[in-house]
Amino acid sequence: MAKILDFLKRNGNYFALIICLIFLITAFFSVQGKFWEGLKFSGDALTSDEVSHIPAGFYYLKTHQYFINTEHPFLVKDIAALPLLFLNLNFPEIPDEQKYENIQWQFGSDFLFNAGNDPDLITLWARLSVILFNTLLLFLVYYFLKKIFGAFPSLIATFFLAFSPNVIAHSSLVVLDAPLSFLCLLSILTFSLFLNELTEGKRGWKYFFLATFFTSLALVTKFQALFLLIAIFLGGFFYVLIKKRGLLGKYFLLFIFSLILILTFIGITYGFHAENMATEGIQSQIEANYPDYLPSFGKNLLFRAASSNFFCRGLTEYLVGTLMITGRAVGAFQTTYFMKAIYGSGGAGLAYFPVLFFTKESLGFLIFLFLAILLSVWNLFKNRHLKQSFFNFFKNPFNVTCLSFILLYALFSLTLRLNIGLRHIFPITFLVYVLVAREISKWLPLDVSIFKRPVKLSLIFLPVFILIIGSWALVFPHYLSYYNLIGGGTEEGYEIATDSNYDWGGQDVKRLGKWVKDNKIEKIYTHIFSNVPLKYYLGEANVPYNIKYDPLPPSNFYLAVSSFEMQNINYDKGLPDSKKYFQFKDDLIKRVGPGIFVFKIK
Repeated sequence: MAKILDFLKRNGNYFALIICLIFLITAFFSVQGKFWEGLKFSGDALTSDEVSHIPAGFYYLKTHQYFINTEHPFLVKDIAALPLLFLNLNFPEIPDEQKYENIQWQFGSDFLFNAGNDPDLITLWARLSVILFNTLLLFLVYYFLKKIFGAFPSLIATFFLAFSPNVIAHSSLVVLDAPLSFLCLLSILTFSLFLNELTEGKRGWKYFFLATFFTSLALVTKFQALFLLIAIFLGGFFYVLIKKRGLLGKYFLLFIFSLILILTFIGITYGFHAENMATEGIQSQIEANYPDYLPSFGKNLLFRAASSNFFCRGLTEYLVGTLMITGRAVGAFQTTYFMKAIYGSGGAGLAYFPVLFFTKESLGFLIFLFLAILLSVWNLFKNRHLKQSFFNFFKNPFNVTCLSFILLYALFSLTLRLNIGLRHIFPITFLVYVLVAREISKWLPLDVSIFKRPVKLSLIFLPVFILIIGSWALVFPHYLSYYNLIGGGTEEGYEIATDSNYDWGGQDVKRLGKWVKDNKIEKIYTHIFSNVPLKYYLGEANVPYNIKYDPLPPSNFYLAVSSFEMQNINYDKGLPDSKKYFQFKDDLIKRVGPGIFVFKIK
């Protein structure tokens, strides 16, 4: 084993590149399918959020205005839109009366489907751009992990990330949670390296600026990154307090300097995106989103900043976005299906994220997680110097910063009422991958005694690695809908939760369109939640339907229902049995992808 470790130390970068290449290829083909046979019916249709994100990025780069999809920062949307600038695309007209409104869904649909553009070509290039970005972030995670933990644990962590069905699913789409989580991890890693050099009396400027840069990127990826900023400050404060209290003054000054750089970055980049916005337009956004419970002088300050210089307008626009997402998170305003029940604006409760974690993570990783916990606890109690072990834990900058972030983000996530997907706790799960990899790597070279014979732990752990690879291979290409055997597997996972956990606005619509075309179906009733116009893929065969309001389809006709709509209808306590899809369970003739059920009415 010592030879293997030495080999990995010398060649770790090459293995990491191979893992990243596998990740890139898997991510691309899982959503694009056999694209060379024709884009229209290959791979996944646009998911719900992509219909807004992709056109929004193109809109920003073309107009330097930020009225569309304001509740999310620009980074991922811009990255997706960059290759689109070379496609000579048509730009849909925005009516004057709506020029200051957030008409993201109308604009997105017009840009993709009503302006003479090819939505499938746009989707291919936008997704490829984001996949390449996520792959780069994955390699950077390995690179900085290696500087802290060495090659072996870093390769294991990279393996966990690259072969996770959940990570692949959300890294393949133009959505925000995977890039945010990579950037949060990179921020914590580089900030930990900076703290180490600070307390060791080294200059540490390289890691200081890298940590500032990755934190800035996280903040312009998703507004939840504001918790990252608080967490790394608190983590750094407690670490310096324990390790070298005399450096607290210097730490505060450096963190203030970092904040100034971060605000400068946000002001300039957002200023670029808002430079052509009319002052009254920004002020109308402020008026619409400023909470009533905040003092009016704050609104007046924002009004003044909106009419000020390039930089202040940029910061104002960022604040408008935070106000929008705060209102959404507090109010939820969304129906959630979870475990055979429907929940309203109050959310699905504290069990939501833990249940999803243990049903959507691969069984191989969960085995490693429990082994890591057991081995850590056993090692802790075996050590007679518990107080010293506890003190040593807080003398490691990564441990303290990581703990600070997990506690803060978990407190926010578990109380969040907007329960629409496991993706909302990705920043925590990415860190869990790293912590498990670090613990497992300590034990892999060791021997255990079985029937009085020494056996390498690496041989015992090998089947678990194979189990992870098996899950990755068998679920291809349906990573978004993945559930492990605890959750009923991918076929039955919709019984746990839908939304972005399973059926994210009809990613199987292309497959349904192909099935309708191949089987020459002349008419099919559809109840499918999707921001994609179904007629584009189903043609004249599509008949919109909702059992809640419409009479039953005629006999011998086809009915296609997405799992999202089916569960919301079936478990609605306010509906009689005659208005639920349960009555058609014996009429099921086809599952199109995991997410769409096709019935033939008797």
